Amino acid sequence: MHAALHRFALDAGSPLFALDAAGHWLALGLTFVATLAAGICAHELCHVVPLSFTNAEYTVSVLPRAGVAARGASAPTDWPALKHVLAGSLVRVEVTRLPRATPEWLLRAAALAPLALAVPFALVAAGLAPNPFATGDSVATVALVTVTACALPSPADWAVVWHGSDLYSSA
Repeated sequence: MHAALHRFALDAGSPLFALDAAGHWLALGLTFVATLAAGICAHELCHVVPLSFTNAEYTVSVLPRAGVAARGASAPTDWPALKHVLAGSLVRVEVTRLPRATPEWLLRAAALAPLALAVPFALVAAGLAPNPFATGDSVATVALVTVTACALPSPADWAVVWHGSDLYSSA
């Protein structure tokens, strides 16, 4: 009986197959959204690690609103904050004061620190971690690719890498 039910569930025309496929796609979508949200937050918070070794002052804003976070105030969770989140920012790190004694290489390291989020992908590529591509684990594949995408430096990150010395005069 169990084998017959299993064959019925695997039949592409069966309602159980459609439900199973819908659940799989839902799981993939939820994995993508959750990993993207966590990855964006981790990306921004990675900038703080090198900055914490200096006397630089910075603010970390969760759900920042345009204009409010620049003044250092925290934003409430209201519709303007949600619109800003949908436009691409869950967490914002802003340097408010940068001492002249801060080495320029440290600014560049802070800008490129989110590349650490690509370590899981590098471990898979080196064969030191299980490969979700090879095992067919699509949920782990989505999570791995999404967190690796969050490791990519933003245009603002590249601006700090190439023009970090300009921050000394503006901060």
